[in-house]
Amino acid sequence: MKLLLLSCLMVSLGTSAFAGALDKKGKWYFFYGYNRAEYSNSDYHVTGNGNDFTLRNVKAKDGQSAIGADPYLNPFAWSVPQNSIHIGYYLTDNLSISLGNDHMKYIMESNQVVNIDGTIATGGIYNGTYVPGDTVTISPDFLLFEHTDGLNFVSLELEHYIPLWKNGKETHALSFYWGPGLAIMYPKTNATLFGQARHDEFHIAGHGYSIKAGLEFIFYEDYFTRLVVKQGHINITDAKTTADSADSLAHEFDFTELYLVLGLNF
Repeated sequence: MKLLLLSCLMVSLGTSAFAGALDKKGKWYFFYGYNRAEYSNSDYHVTGNGNDFTLRNVKAKDGQSAIGADPYLNPFAWSVPQNSIHIGYYLTDNLSISLGNDHMKYIMESNQVVNIDGTIATGGIYNGTYVPGDTVTISPDFLLFEHTDGLNFVSLELEHYIPLWKNGKETHALSFYWGPGLAIMYPKTNATLFGQARHDEFHIAGHGYSIKAGLEFIFYEDYFTRLVVKQGHINITDAKTTADSADSLAHEFDFTELYLVLGLNF
């Protein structure tokens, strides 16, 4: 992430003289598209009702829908695939601010063997005290854990645009753009701990931050497409694991997201 930020700053400083390719100041914009994501491993700290244990270095993956007419071309299923949606405002020709959501999905890989330490009191055959170096298989009767409705990165972001090319009439243009963002995490976590009733409700569960960089191609003045790489960090402080509010899971991890969107300036 530090390398991406440094690269963006160097490009900004080196090309600032080309500002003002198109007249954007005072306009709004909207975009929608799809994303893929990768996640670093993370430690799951599970607490509540006598449980206080940590699963170490847990692996997870995203869950983009298979390519097909449904759900991608079904207007009633637009929120099913991993998607990115933002609305923004151009403060100047080269600077904007946006509010939106990256609807990613996070799926813990089942049946992986991980290290465990701490105490389990409501796990039946898993009850006991574990010390560093002990291992456990995260089977479905132990834990199922997903942010699939989804891992919602609701963010406020800045964007700095650096024009690279434009045609004579300024109806088409290519720009590099980058910017930072701050987010709250608003997942609908699907979790089943030790076979207990599943918790499945939207709630504010943590926070995150990011830095992104990509290319924007504007065509016919008001339409655009963007291809963007976003890197960030997410800290989930309170993911619910059962219907009991005392039970929760905390974990934090890095992510890399790639998204392709279509948009409109208006």
